[in-house]
Amino acid sequence: LYDNLAKYNLPEPTAVFDINFFRDNPAPFYQLARELFPGQYQPTPTHNFIRLLHDRGILLRCFTQNIDSLEAEAGIPKDKIVAAHGNFDSATCIDTGEKVPIDEVR
Repeated sequence: LYDNLAKYNLPEPTAVFDINFFRDNPAPFYQLARELFPGQYQPTPTHNFIRLLHDRGILLRCFTQNIDSLEAEAGIPKDKIVAAHGNFDSATCIDTGEKVPIDEVR
């Protein structure tokens, strides 16, 4: 991911995920989010295997560091998914804390 951020002209690669940078210049984050938004990629065999574990009643939790929501796309129930870095399943206003319909972020 970080190798592909040069096109955003960031002061440093991690700036796209820095809240202070976002407040000053949200455009790079939204551009990256559009590229990663669910629906462009299919779940992998690993995602489908994890869903199979759920289908057989042996999955307790699915911990992920990915933000692509492919676990939910594969059919794993959202209450079983722990997204360590967040994902595209919900959005919240950083100023008010109010939930925002995810389609408004798209």
